Amino acid sequence: MRILVFEYVTGGGLAPEIPPASLVVEGEFMLMALLRDLSGLPGVDILALRDARLPPPSGNFPRTEWIALDTGGDAERRFGELAAGCDAVWPIAPETGGILERLCRTVETLGKPLLTSPAAAVGIAASKFATARHLETHGIPVVKTLPLDAWPDPMFPMVVKPDDGVGCEGSRIVATPEAWRHCLERFAGQGYVAQPLIAGEALSLSALFAQGEAIALSLNRQHIIRRDGGFVLTGCGVNAVDAATATACGTLAPAIAATLPELWGYAGVDFILTPQGPRVLEINPRLTTSYTGLARALGVNPAGLILDLWRHGRLPDPARLDRVPVEITLEPEHEH
Repeated sequence: MRILVFEYVTGGGLAPEIPPASLVVEGEFMLMALLRDLSGLPGVDILALRDARLPPPSGNFPRTEWIALDTGGDAERRFGELAAGCDAVWPIAPETGGILERLCRTVETLGKPLLTSPAAAVGIAASKFATARHLETHGIPVVKTLPLDAWPDPMFPMVVKPDDGVGCEGSRIVATPEAWRHCLERFAGQGYVAQPLIAGEALSLSALFAQGEAIALSLNRQHIIRRDGGFVLTGCGVNAVDAATATACGTLAPAIAATLPELWGYAGVDFILTPQGPRVLEINPRLTTSYTGLARALGVNPAGLILDLWRHGRLPDPARLDRVPVEITLEPEHEH
């Protein structure tokens, strides 16, 4: 079985522009973890794209063929050409600008198996506003999310961010009416949303989804710091929560699956744990940084779980999974 893996940032998707260092670090972490997992599975050959401007990837990945892309800006065209010759496709890409949804539609149009959520699910999850509205309509508590210019009475401090942004990129803390007016002048009508900066613990959920059902793989502490008026993700603690926290969040994955049955395979959910329970910030219908610690945290190969789900249509038994805490630290370049 030959699988095309395309991590958009490190695979030349942003060429000829220089990708932000923070996205390169996170993309490299996710790519290396997925390649390690896939390389450990019998009968799997890998085709991976690489931005020719980046150094060669570190690590030994058996049965992996690298395709170097120059700065011509044709990564998505090459992606489609290569996908046509593979047995299955695993894109890792930002939702920004419809990138991930577009890649998924390309694979679906080719009639090739997609080892992620389909374009229909990505189309909803890519928008923080659409996601919050959808979940809230179905009774799942969320952090209130509205378009920037739709807030009649903002509750300072607020967080302003791109509606389809990825990670902490582009987020900024707005603490005063004067700063709010400045944001409105600069960003109104340009696809930004605002959310109140509520008290609580920043957590994430890594889960497997299929046909309206889900199992939680891990609950993770997000190591987020404030810097330059915004936020920076410096790492995460995979499975690094106590039993009480796990219990408080235990129904979140099944509830999201029931209201978004289009989700399939691995997805991450960012949320704030408040005294009243979890409040969802966003859904990431793709691999996330927390994935990089799952093999050690679970004691099984997470890519193997996803391939088994694709082959047999059944979610794994949670009782098979270990719950070992694993710390993931991003490289210092991510902080600048």
